[in-house]
Amino acid sequence: MDSALKVMDLYASQKALLEVEYSGEVGTGLGPTLEFYTLVSRELRRSELRLWVDDDPTQAKGEYVFSACGLYPRAVAQAADGTGVGARVLQLFEFMGKFTAKALLDNRLVDLPFCATFYRQLLGHELGLADLQEINPQLATTLKRLQALALKRTAILRAGGKPAEVSAALAGLTLDGASVDDLGLDFTLPGQADIELCADGAARDVTLENCGEYVQRVLDVTLAEGVRAQVSAFRSGFSSVFDIERLLPFSPDELDSLINGSREKWEVNTIIEFLKFDHGYTRSSRAVGFFLEIMCEFTESERVSFLKFVTGSPRLPVGGLSRLSPRLTIVQKRPEEGSSPDAYLPSVMTCANYVKLPDYSTKEVMKERLLLAVNEGQGAFYLS
Repeated sequence: MDSALKVMDLYASQKALLEVEYSGEVGTGLGPTLEFYTLVSRELRRSELRLWVDDDPTQAKGEYVFSACGLYPRAVAQAADGTGVGARVLQLFEFMGKFTAKALLDNRLVDLPFCATFYRQLLGHELGLADLQEINPQLATTLKRLQALALKRTAILRAGGKPAEVSAALAGLTLDGASVDDLGLDFTLPGQADIELCADGAARDVTLENCGEYVQRVLDVTLAEGVRAQVSAFRSGFSSVFDIERLLPFSPDELDSLINGSREKWEVNTIIEFLKFDHGYTRSSRAVGFFLEIMCEFTESERVSFLKFVTGSPRLPVGGLSRLSPRLTIVQKRPEEGSSPDAYLPSVMTCANYVKLPDYSTKEVMKERLLLAVNEGQGAFYLS
């Protein structure tokens, strides 16, 4: 991370193509560079940094943030000028902006699946309860119900009538039979009790009379006030490379594809047209048939690991395999005389998207050897 910060400070704003190689390793070119973007992206998702909303910070894999909707900034109590946000948090969000913009400029991919709401914030869109639904569906559902009670209360008071009737109608406004007063809510941000929604918010209970105000304050802090400085730092870092306003024509989904690459479901009849076969293999080779079937049977996590192993990036560029450059090439890895192909593992040249595949005896052996290589053979670059 510290090396990446220095690299982006020095070179992000330059038009020259950024390429990375690692000290003590021989690999150079596209593969190590994509691996750099992938590894830095992973570091930015560490839970200990406290940058992102985490659906389950106590999970077994808690070293990295998990969020079903994608990455969304964790709210921080802050003044209008951003005072209160840690210097390291702001540094990392500014770096992230530079990092993402440089990847876009150089036609590289990162591995930072931002929430669609975060993209809308970067583009300056108006946000509301529907956006919170993406970030925290359970909280958004509760707030919708509280908002509905607040609207019903207003309607009852406007309709007027005998005091006893009005009181009875108001008493009937409950959530699953419980009054708002009995919910035990106060004016602090749900899940982050250290952030008060108003002065002395921890001492102010949520009631039927103020639940509408509570809903609005949760939205204001989650979608604006609590993340204002982080979003501003990201925008500033991005615009130091090229103007973030150039992203305005794109939708959040399109931006995600541009930044993180595409996801596609592979089918044998389709992907065979996008691959190249050489040095002992043709498209009709038995081993090629096994390989294509295995590719199409991968789970999502296996596909991600496979792509990272072969290309250095866990995602494909926009357009999928058809736009991978150089084309994914499958060649035969020949054993030494007297040895069985089954005794060898596949290997790759990430700089050329080049897979060296032994002619295994069965599809089952090929899949076992391929997954072993994919899972155990990452994280270093050697010459073979």
